[in-house]
Amino acid sequence: MDPRIKILNECQLGCRPNWDEYFMHLAIGVSSRATCHNVQAGTVIVSDNQIIGTGYNGAPGKIKNNCLITRCRKELKGLKYEESLGSGECIGVHSEMNALGHLTKLGNRKISVYITIFPCHTCAKNLLSYDIEKIVFKRFYSEKEMSTTMDLLSEAGVDVYQLDISKERNDDISKGRKVKFGVWAED
Repeated sequence: MDPRIKILNECQLGCRPNWDEYFMHLAIGVSSRATCHNVQAGTVIVSDNQIIGTGYNGAPGKIKNNCLITRCRKELKGLKYEESLGSGECIGVHSEMNALGHLTKLGNRKISVYITIFPCHTCAKNLLSYDIEKIVFKRFYSEKEMSTTMDLLSEAGVDVYQLDISKERNDDISKGRKVKFGVWAED
């Protein structure tokens, strides 16, 4: 693993989620709207702990999405998913780009991005246009692109963290915290 990536640890089960866990939990939920059979990605863009944009991967709104009907357009052409990465054959819009598309002019606000999958090089370049200061991701996308993307993010001074929140912790956050005698249980 690239030494420039800092690891975030999840909290114990039953604890109130910290901000990083909370936003990653939401990104996982957003990914449930994805229409790609191979990759389900979700993105939550945050400024001052306020959500300012979300997005998931899928075909653009005016394009027929075969993934919901049969198979991916690339697969219909005989291309395997791994072999088609970066080929230009995918019609899907990445979750980062869908989330950025929802943003309006933000001024000088510093932005954090919580994403289920490490951004590809193109998405990282586009994210940098919005004064991103922090990226927290769950899992890697492409080992081939990771090093060059990390070079770009490091040069821009973006802090990159991995929070591979477990299914158990994500489910625990979904259930909410226990209340004892009308007050929140201690963390």
